[in-house]
Amino acid sequence: MSSRASLEEEVYLRALTGRLVGVHEFEGLKRIAIISYPDRICESIAAAATVAYFERHGYGENKVKIFDYSPNIQETAKKIVSWGAEGVYLAFGGEQKMSLVNEVFLRSLDALRVAGFRGVLLLHVRSWLASKQLSTALQDKELLKWLRSLPEIRLFTADVNARKFYFSKVRISEDGKVSLERYREENITEEHANLLKISLPPPD
Repeated sequence: MSSRASLEEEVYLRALTGRLVGVHEFEGLKRIAIISYPDRICESIAAAATVAYFERHGYGENKVKIFDYSPNIQETAKKIVSWGAEGVYLAFGGEQKMSLVNEVFLRSLDALRVAGFRGVLLLHVRSWLASKQLSTALQDKELLKWLRSLPEIRLFTADVNARKFYFSKVRISEDGKVSLERYREENITEEHANLLKISLPPPD
């Protein structure tokens, strides 16, 4: 079953969600790279998160850069590392099938690993779901080792019935078991919750 939300509703949903990402998931970081899948919905959440980050944490030059995902993701990852990003947010999962989201997510992680990124990894809930709570990534021993070496991995999830957003730190054990340590929660409006209920990725 594909989304029952219109494109207009999907974009507005990303404005609501991106605001919370920029305020809470980007908190404390001074230089953030966003890798967005080049479609309308993913670009919308990237823009919304950037604006919210500026409004809450201060506007200035060289604090955020947005990069489009492409087959040349290895070169993009090198640019991100040379720019000195403290955090990288992977904004995938709006208009694309979950199988593709998982594919570009894994490629992006591996490109960041090879490029030597050692900062904070910021995850979108749909990348989390597409990768089956990171299990597809953790099957790769090199990715497991790299992810465990990062200073922090942050994730946002939602409970639409409770009308809450949860922000968590992802913990990964040596044998690849994943647990979440919640550090923040935020109430959302009924409007936001209702849009989340009808927003679904395209079927595989």
